[in-house]
Amino acid sequence: MKAFLIFLFKLALTGLCLWWAFSQINIDGSIFTKPGAVDYRWLAGGAALAGLSLTLHATRWWFFLRGQSLPVSLGRAVELTMIDSLFSLASVSGIGGDAARIILLMRDHPGKKLIIATAVMADHLAGLVSIALLFFIISVTRFEALADQSVLGRGVIHFSWFYMGGGLALVLLTFICASPPVHRRIHENDRFGRWPVLKQFPELYDVYRKNWRYAVCGLAVSFLMLGAYFSSYYCGMRAVGGKAEYGAVMSAMPVIDSVSGMPISVAGVGVREKLFEVLMNDLAGVPAETAIAASLAGFACNVLWALLGALFFLKKRDRISAADLEDGKVD
Repeated sequence: MKAFLIFLFKLALTGLCLWWAFSQINIDGSIFTKPGAVDYRWLAGGAALAGLSLTLHATRWWFFLRGQSLPVSLGRAVELTMIDSLFSLASVSGIGGDAARIILLMRDHPGKKLIIATAVMADHLAGLVSIALLFFIISVTRFEALADQSVLGRGVIHFSWFYMGGGLALVLLTFICASPPVHRRIHENDRFGRWPVLKQFPELYDVYRKNWRYAVCGLAVSFLMLGAYFSSYYCGMRAVGGKAEYGAVMSAMPVIDSVSGMPISVAGVGVREKLFEVLMNDLAGVPAETAIAASLAGFACNVLWALLGALFFLKKRDRISAADLEDGKVD
């Protein structure tokens, strides 16, 4: 019941954000009334880049699984990442795609729940580090453009500085706490003996210090993944007739993706469109209706691969129920 109420809240916020975004535009004469004006060649290019991004995401996770010495094929990692995308898009509960990845991989590797969960968390941390570093690099190289924003645009940029800076600090603190000297000090005298998982998680994170090559490879792949993912939205921009430069889209996307990735709306819909409208107008003078259409086009390119994940989910070995997600059951 609680999960359903949370979903209703997110759905209401999604609708509110979409209404806010669309209330600022004049639909008459826009691309929304002229679907034939869409350049489907750019849309196809965006879909291809979205597929590349998903494959690179799977590759990033695969490196972190390899860092834990878990024998998983790259093809299997791609399958599970596509299923993750499907559940992240359609899940009513707050568990979603990560739970699907963990549960399905546990079926292949029984008894490895903690290792798999650690690899999933490390995958997220790599994504946070890469997008934060990219944002700060862009902030330095395009400081004047980012500083010259509307009131709402400046607020979003300032929030992102604190949000991403705090994220980097949290990642650093996690690995400091996982380092052997600090870990031993925290757990001396068996201080947390009643909760063994508090000792096991840091030990598993410390594996990436020992197997640092896998962590570095995962982080490098993460930058490539973000490049492909952000480029799919540039293709969406061109598909609907937007004239924004590639650099402007790449400058805005770290902010748009990080804020819309917060679990406050359904798959970031609504929040993403409003941010696209504000930042694309600030950075490139893109009309609101074009910016919103570009955001929806880029999102559609990525949703395509999430829907294709249903084909893998239909396989008997990968079928799971809502009860499995809630209870963490495996066959």
